[in-house]
Amino acid sequence: MVEKPLSKREVRQVRLDAEKHLSRALASSTWRGVESTHRRMLEFRGEWEAATGEKLSKAEATILWVSRKLRGSKEAPGISTSTALQYVQNVKSAEKRVGVPLDSQALRDFERSLKRQGALRPQKQALPATEEDVAKAIARERHTDTMLALALAWRGAARVADVTGLKAGDVTRQKDFLAINWSDTKSDPFKLGVTTGIVLPEHLDSILEKKLRRKAPQDRLLATSYRRMSAALKRVRKGLTGHSLRRGAAASLLDAGLSLEEIRRVTRHSSIEALVRYLPAGKIALAAETAAASRKL
Repeated sequence: MVEKPLSKREVRQVRLDAEKHLSRALASSTWRGVESTHRRMLEFRGEWEAATGEKLSKAEATILWVSRKLRGSKEAPGISTSTALQYVQNVKSAEKRVGVPLDSQALRDFERSLKRQGALRPQKQALPATEEDVAKAIARERHTDTMLALALAWRGAARVADVTGLKAGDVTRQKDFLAINWSDTKSDPFKLGVTTGIVLPEHLDSILEKKLRRKAPQDRLLATSYRRMSAALKRVRKGLTGHSLRRGAAASLLDAGLSLEEIRRVTRHSSIEALVRYLPAGKIALAAETAAASRKL
């Protein structure tokens, strides 16, 4: 029996369904290593082909996947052109490692286009938030999940993607604090889980307690997003974004007198070098001078 070809309208609907199906993958954390970037591109390629029946070369799949990451989705903002270029280079590196260099005129043109759009310019760091900024944002916010997410990101010096990805089973109550297992974070590539302790303000702690009682361990804990958290912060001070929470939390720990290694353990950065990029150079120099002076005493 010969199958009737799809009409243009049906093909369009299949594509829309594929976009919807892939929105979760597009909402994942932006930065990945070479192997994981390559793996995600291949997953995208397989899902696209399964959903649309359209066969893509690896170069075509890379361009399509990165283009959609650039554009963003309802669940996540678009990535920067420099991150997009890094994705492309990661895929090419992974293919070269297995002895199949990825060479395509379309891919080269896509790279040149990203460079023309400023991919080689240094990225602007998010403006660090202060404790007062976060307190005001929480006080003005009416969406309880966003309130909790802001508090958890600040107290845990966590990425927004780590907070919004938490499941109810990742949070357990200890005697005097909440133990949070960050089981899906880019600082933990083997997904073994990194546990930290957090103390929330009393009114937020009671809200979270009620939420935990209603949810199964595998349920998503907080129904919020990067966009919503950024909007809450921008209402307090122009220029703040979701990533301002992590940068501000790290800076506040430095102000509190913690060493760089102690801060690194809290923020779960892979190295001191990675952490230093988050901190204002002037504050690092001042902290070093203070530490040197205290040693002399």
